[in-house]
Amino acid sequence: MGLRGTGVTARTLAAIGCGMALSLSAWTQGNPDFAGTVTGVIDGDTIKVQLSSGPITVRLAHIDAPESYQPGGGSATRALHSRLLTQDVSLQVIEQEGEERALAVVLLEGENINAWMVKQGHAWAYRGFTQDANYCAWEDAARSLRRGLWSDPDWIAPWDWRMARKDPLFFATDHSNASTASCMRELREAPALDD
Repeated sequence: MGLRGTGVTARTLAAIGCGMALSLSAWTQGNPDFAGTVTGVIDGDTIKVQLSSGPITVRLAHIDAPESYQPGGGSATRALHSRLLTQDVSLQVIEQEGEERALAVVLLEGENINAWMVKQGHAWAYRGFTQDANYCAWEDAARSLRRGLWSDPDWIAPWDWRMARKDPLFFATDHSNASTASCMRELREAPALDD
């Protein structure tokens, strides 16, 4: 669900840069589009952006890239780094995630970078955090073409990887027969997952 086209005030933008916590209602009352320059890439789904009002950490919405220490994590981080570092981007903010952090769709010259990461096989459609079925179709296409992380037969969803590290008795979901339809079913059925 996007909040595009709803108009943000200069005060709200300044509050983000200063690290003041904003409620989701503050976002919904304003335009969630912000312009900035990417100053750092933390991992395959998290970047640092310098807005005119100050720095902010941005978690890419709808996707989950392998963790840095997980197989595929390094290549996902490198792909995002080579694509975005020092680039001017537009952020379609979906929600504020505490102080100095936002969940957003990142656009580079109009291209949806979140979608690009999935299409290139560097990220999954994030089952607990998106309702956009396009991400399922893009993931399925990348898997079929064996792009990025899908070129390795031994992969595990990042959310399962994190859970398994917390609980040694946790069994990861078998996604070996995943398809657009099964992904969409998981989107409808999945409870919200921890980031």
